[in-house]
Amino acid sequence: MAIKYFEYYRGNLENGFETIYGKKVQDHAFILTRKNDATLPNIDIADESVDFSRKRQQIITKDFKLRRFENAWQDVSFQWENIDRHLNELITEWQPEYREIKAGPTDEWGLFVQYDDVDKLQRYVGANAYPDNFDLFVNWLTGFSRGKIR
Repeated sequence: MAIKYFEYYRGNLENGFETIYGKKVQDHAFILTRKNDATLPNIDIADESVDFSRKRQQIITKDFKLRRFENAWQDVSFQWENIDRHLNELITEWQPEYREIKAGPTDEWGLFVQYDDVDKLQRYVGANAYPDNFDLFVNWLTGFSRGKIR
């Protein structure tokens, strides 16, 4: 099962949500980070026109929907196989359609993963409750938005 795209978000309505998207498109892949400052809108990663690569730079700068994200993406083409493998390793014990909510100030999170050979989007969501290795997953994934290519 190869990952076609994923979307991870975390936050709350008071402070906003950080969202990290990843997508493999033909011969390239990218990670797009939307910080929780609301200057960038959410984007539909499943939309085929959402495609960032150096070869498409002219298209990105002319397309209103994409140009707002011009400085929020990075090319991870050479790493996509490792990203795919490691993400799947980290979430292997997570229950699909995971939903757990605990009382307290809200810390909502979600991970949506679309695989090439599966029609249904895999969803993992929670609020104030996390799978055992959640911190490891978050540290690994958010490292990309801090420019740490692994």
